[in-house]
Amino acid sequence: MQGLVWRLKALDPEASESLKVIAYFDALVDGHASAQVLLSGAAVLSGCPAGYATDGNTVRVDASGTKTDVGAPAPGAPDGGWPGHAFGDGGRVWIERTGPAFANDEMILERVAIALGISFDRTSPVAASRRAVETLLDGAAPLDRRMDASAMLHLDRQTSYRVVAVPVSTDLAGPSAVIYTAVGPVRAAVLRFSIAEATVAQNPQPGATAGVGLAMTPELLHRSWSTALLALRLTSPRHPRQLADDLGSLLVFAEAADTSSYETPDLTALKWLVTSQPKALALLDSIAETSSLRAVAEEIGLHHSSVQTRAAEYSTALGFDIRTAAGRVRLSLVLIFWRLASQA
Repeated sequence: MQGLVWRLKALDPEASESLKVIAYFDALVDGHASAQVLLSGAAVLSGCPAGYATDGNTVRVDASGTKTDVGAPAPGAPDGGWPGHAFGDGGRVWIERTGPAFANDEMILERVAIALGISFDRTSPVAASRRAVETLLDGAAPLDRRMDASAMLHLDRQTSYRVVAVPVSTDLAGPSAVIYTAVGPVRAAVLRFSIAEATVAQNPQPGATAGVGLAMTPELLHRSWSTALLALRLTSPRHPRQLADDLGSLLVFAEAADTSSYETPDLTALKWLVTSQPKALALLDSIAETSSLRAVAEEIGLHHSSVQTRAAEYSTALGFDIRTAAGRVRLSLVLIFWRLASQA
């Protein structure tokens, strides 16, 4: 790095200074510098006061890097409108530059933000809990490591817990982690039985979905996680919060279907129907779970004859009669295939 800096200096002094900024913060990170030391470095390099705010706390240093007293940040604007950069989970660092920005201000902010993110990830109790959740739910991790993670989360080895899976943007009580899955990032949390059930029974956020896994002791919570993820993927407007237990044998079917590369003719027909008539999905979902077309009409607010007509049209499109008991079972299964495929 130093050799590259000196070779660039003659060609582009501004570029060489940027590389020096990168090297400076890399060295601080390698040395496990504290968050305040990182902030002081940003202040000294920029020649003006700097600060950061995270988890409700604000730290500020003057241009010499000395910590100053600071009151509570103003709601919604912890940095007072100064040039800044986000870091970590909701944190922000800024430099209090008055007048035009200097050439390396953006580079300083970017590198100190990266460094602060690494620092807090190393030392924050929240980050430690997140890593413990990740380890606990990793079925490929050795059992002793998963049990260490369980102890870190203060779980009792003889007590059953449930894993709750929700979209990344959803907040959950207690330690959670964003886990990257085959269907994208999903937030997971390990909750006590009663709290997990409340997650299903309540809907704190409009339109929120949640999948709650089977109750398991800590050494088997990776299994609860896999069932919670399946339950989340099988949520629908009718069932925005799905308990894995309620799926019964369908849970085994869903697991098998999820690993199959074969697309059934029923799924092909359903995909075509939903693509050509997006509103058909709600009616099909209602028919699959309702005992009669008259009940379907009452539920979705359509005339009985209209429902009969559409049911006949959809039966023709799908290739089987969805108005019979056997047809409703077949419809229920292909809807599971569709939900799994649509979130793959």
